[in-house]
Amino acid sequence: MTQEQGALKPDYPWTRIGWISFAVIVVVSSLLGFVVLSRYQQNAEPLDFWAAICRGLGITFDSGSAGSPQPALRTPTNVAWTQATLDQVRAGDAKRGAHVALNCVACHEGTAANPAHLIPTLDGMDAASIFKQLADYRSEKRLWGVMGAIAKALTIQDSADVAAYFATRTGQLQANLPEHVPQNGRAFRQSDPAARLVFAGDPQRGIAPCSACHGPSGFRLGAPPLTGQYAAYIERQLGSFAQGIRHNDIYEQMRAIARQLTSDEMKALAEFYGSQARELRTANN
Repeated sequence: MTQEQGALKPDYPWTRIGWISFAVIVVVSSLLGFVVLSRYQQNAEPLDFWAAICRGLGITFDSGSAGSPQPALRTPTNVAWTQATLDQVRAGDAKRGAHVALNCVACHEGTAANPAHLIPTLDGMDAASIFKQLADYRSEKRLWGVMGAIAKALTIQDSADVAAYFATRTGQLQANLPEHVPQNGRAFRQSDPAARLVFAGDPQRGIAPCSACHGPSGFRLGAPPLTGQYAAYIERQLGSFAQGIRHNDIYEQMRAIARQLTSDEMKALAEFYGSQARELRTANN
């Protein structure tokens, strides 16, 4: 009876073939998906065996990154608004700065050397803004041949003195003009697109109001006032920020905003602030 049952016991070779085929497919798919395909990255060196498996599983494998060459750290400025820095700015001597600034006024005040108004006016600018820009020129965080050489010739005390000198002078720059600020709720209803950008910004593009840092009425430490600045200078600096030519803005705030602006908006903003300068000069006359 036992021999008969053994002889009659069915044999299913296709079952074994099916399981073997399934196992082969799983192994080949795993090798292709986790090892072969995962090794290759766009614009990068192929990964090793273990890193490729981790990447295929969705696990970040960066144990070797600490020892690999890293790009140089790029900082937009060496100026940190610590108490020590603020004390340096406050220690500026305006009388001494008048002597140090004898060569500065030729370009920043003389119209003969600045016919295109591409050089900013400094009379009335806050001392912290001037101090920061001189420090950025000195450290080559902001590049401009003539200013880089001049800034390197100045000591930190010289920079504070020059900043104090220009800050005490009266000129066309105005840091705070409350009468130009629309009442609450009216900023977004400005008919002038430049006025909307100045007082309300553009939240959809992540653009903050210009007036929050540069005036009128708003102020941020180290941000120069723009009310009364030359329009040509403002437009040129916006273009430089947008193209990355100028990159001494902390947290890349100006670069991020300028990249969102069109050339027409840059021109309109520059003319908006520049037109206020003409209004001020007319009122003073």
